[in-house]
Amino acid sequence: STQICHLGSLCMEMSDMSDSPAEHETLIANEPMNGSVDDNFDELLEKVGFGRFQLLLLLLCGWANASDAVELMGVSFIIASTAECDLTLTNSDKGWINSSVFIGMMFGGWVWGSIADKYGRRPTLMIAMLVNAVFGGLGAIVSSFHQFLALRIISGIGVGGSMPIVFSYFCEFLPPSRRGPMMSLLAAFWMLGSVIVAVLAWTILGSVDCSNSSDDLATRCASYVNCGTYSLFGTSIAAWRIFALAASVPALMSGVLMAFAPESPKWLMRNMMHDRAIAMLARAAIANGRALDPADIDPTATPVRVVGPAKTLADLIASALASVVYVVQTTRKLFEPESRRSTVLLSGIWFGMCYGFYGLLMWLPEFYKSGGVSSDTNPYLVSFLVAWANLPGNIVSAIAVDRLGRRLLLVLSLAGSGAAVFFIFAVSSSLGTVVFSCIFSGVSVIAWNVLDIVSVELFPTEKRSTAFGFLAAIGRVGAILGNTIFALLEGSNKAGPLVMTGAALVFGGVLALMLPNSSKGAIH
Repeated sequence: STQICHLGSLCMEMSDMSDSPAEHETLIANEPMNGSVDDNFDELLEKVGFGRFQLLLLLLCGWANASDAVELMGVSFIIASTAECDLTLTNSDKGWINSSVFIGMMFGGWVWGSIADKYGRRPTLMIAMLVNAVFGGLGAIVSSFHQFLALRIISGIGVGGSMPIVFSYFCEFLPPSRRGPMMSLLAAFWMLGSVIVAVLAWTILGSVDCSNSSDDLATRCASYVNCGTYSLFGTSIAAWRIFALAASVPALMSGVLMAFAPESPKWLMRNMMHDRAIAMLARAAIANGRALDPADIDPTATPVRVVGPAKTLADLIASALASVVYVVQTTRKLFEPESRRSTVLLSGIWFGMCYGFYGLLMWLPEFYKSGGVSSDTNPYLVSFLVAWANLPGNIVSAIAVDRLGRRLLLVLSLAGSGAAVFFIFAVSSSLGTVVFSCIFSGVSVIAWNVLDIVSVELFPTEKRSTAFGFLAAIGRVGAILGNTIFALLEGSNKAGPLVMTGAALVFGGVLALMLPNSSKGAIH
């Protein structure tokens, strides 16, 4: 995944962010016999072992991660279809639709995180996936731009919750010795989602494709009269509506399957549900071919949360205000002298990366269909190849991240992805456009993988989660601006948005030169 930290050893911190002074609850932690609370829990997970249980959970959580990719990337194919005529979409409207998921994600990440800490990872993840699926699917029946935009924003709220929670949830079942590789595997399912959405678009939209590279919307719509639809039960249905419905199915499947998944054992123990936690861990151990002795589980090894009296409306308002103050206070610590340089530089890199990456990626299907490749080149095949180009990028980043060092690899990948964007514009052949689009996809995923790692290694433990959340928020602002500005420029001059996209990525590479090197995972 391009937005989640790949360091498995840090994922437990992501799940413990609920312990803020705003909560009307008390954490009680008896001093464990040996080691810290997390050390004791980690020892318990090592006794449960790794095996069939975690592999099945990987498939479930991986499918949820892939579902988010399908929902996020699917809209880029919709705006390049006859939906522009059915919903009367201007270029500006398309920019807002591409940005809508990111707008929802900005709200969803905060809301769902608090709900997950209060009511549990599993039910929250299930509901977030269902919100994603239901409101994404409802987009298939709308008749106006504003209706579609509103539904996309709500769907984005679901994506904003499911993306971070699925990583925290999965991480809390993994023994420390397996977290790094397994979290990387979970992140790799994002590529699977990109491939799935490209296949869906190729199958559903490509079969009745309407290609017209005219810059005039009325001219394009006039040529779409006899294409872009399917006849079902004697009724003509637009292909993009079927595609929108199909793209919501993976998230729906994830939401339903989560109903049969176990709750996080760490969350259960922190909320005084020790019997359920013990029973679940015992079943996990059996599935892994081990036997867990209940005597191995020390209820005092994990702090428990004692819920206070029911909150009044005044309590809820006070809690919300206290949460805002707490967020401001923790964010201010990122600008203390020891962290200020890293915060400022990484903020610029995240903004440039998201502006350039999402600003281009969400517009590639539209770019291909509007003359970016020749009329005899299948734009859906191109999108399929671009999605698969993530694979070599993931392999290279895994091999080179320690050998070349974080900073050098980040600089090279940002500069390389920016250069690839310039060549997409400069080449005059469809083959060249396809090749450099694939290079952009593969090299940019290297940049994402390294940026995720650097973003947590350069901050101390007490600031790490706050820093990652802050940087992700900066990135989403960049993604929103990238898509809206791309839309404003794309209609009049196709070179303009590509040049700005490439410049944003190269700008991030220049900033990366000034970062300290954190090779070999020197975290503190």
